[in-house]
Amino acid sequence: MASVDALEFRDWVNSPFAEEPIVDGPFVEETMQPSMATGDACEDAGLPICRAITDQCGLPSLPPQVISGVIYQGGKLLVTGASKSGKSFLLIELAVAIAVGGKWLGFQCRKGRVLFVNLELQEPMFMRRVFDVCNSLCLGDGAVGDNLDVYNARGRYTDIRDLVNDLTKHCEAGHYDVVVVDPAYKVQSGSENDADSITAFCAELDRLAEALKCTIAYSHHHPKGNQGNRDALDRGSGSGVFARDADAIIDMTELDCDDQSGNGKPFRLEFVLRDFKEQAPREAWFVYPVHVVDESGALSTCDYKGGKSTKKRQGEKLKQLETKLDEFMGDYDEVPRKDFVAIAGMGERTVSKYLQASKRFEIVSDVNSSTIRRRKD
Repeated sequence: MASVDALEFRDWVNSPFAEEPIVDGPFVEETMQPSMATGDACEDAGLPICRAITDQCGLPSLPPQVISGVIYQGGKLLVTGASKSGKSFLLIELAVAIAVGGKWLGFQCRKGRVLFVNLELQEPMFMRRVFDVCNSLCLGDGAVGDNLDVYNARGRYTDIRDLVNDLTKHCEAGHYDVVVVDPAYKVQSGSENDADSITAFCAELDRLAEALKCTIAYSHHHPKGNQGNRDALDRGSGSGVFARDADAIIDMTELDCDDQSGNGKPFRLEFVLRDFKEQAPREAWFVYPVHVVDESGALSTCDYKGGKSTKKRQGEKLKQLETKLDEFMGDYDEVPRKDFVAIAGMGERTVSKYLQASKRFEIVSDVNSSTIRRRKD
């Protein structure tokens, strides 16, 4: 006689929730035997299954690194950032760096052929951007050569499947090392918040990478509002599938910085990498039309623009500045501003900006001099 558990199991399997009911008859509990199917047997059935390789000598060779320490050939690179933050410029810089075998954000790129699918800009504007980037990088005529092609497709597509179908139809496998799709939202037919729609979108990028034997680079935007207090992985708008699908993510977020020596917008670029060790964030100035890496380290202590910690950070810096002033002034009630600036570790304008908010010190200037004085109660 079958046990109660067995009867309950049979009743469940024979319920409408089960795909195939168990035929009537005595229920026999059996111990499952390990399958004898091999990788070869599965492959014969149409599945490309192979045995695991545990011998180091038998390991397959890794594909070449398109961006050293960031992405392999055949992978997917996602650039995220706020709208109008310069994502397209960053991808143009990448395309040019690969075309000439140069560096991008300090990373060495492997020379190769690039197809840039421009979905957003009118052709004259886009071509001008490419020219401006090459000119800013001091690349002469012909430096890019035949290694950078552009497909100006603004207004032609609303669905990634149609774009991938056209590219796989007209481009030979292996002809391009990298295909840039910019921006993603132009061919994103479903809601960006719908995980199934984004999964389908990413699957089409996989199909493109496999068909053309290339790396895919594409851009995606941040939602509105400050994103600096979120993890770089989660700053992209919509479904988390965007971030979790990519092999490498480079997120760019604007910084709140008092130092204007870069004469541009300051950004922090953070890396989320699947196949490589963690890379330290890199700060850069966007000085039209290129991003210039901050080699001085001046931006490394800056917080994200609009972050909740900005006001707190400024208050802490003011306290530090006031403490340093107390030590520098000693028993004096005033000192020349230039003398304090020389030992303060920050620029003259930055010192002046912080002291404007100070309740203990003030700057008094005339035609010939500028001094810092203790405020009188």
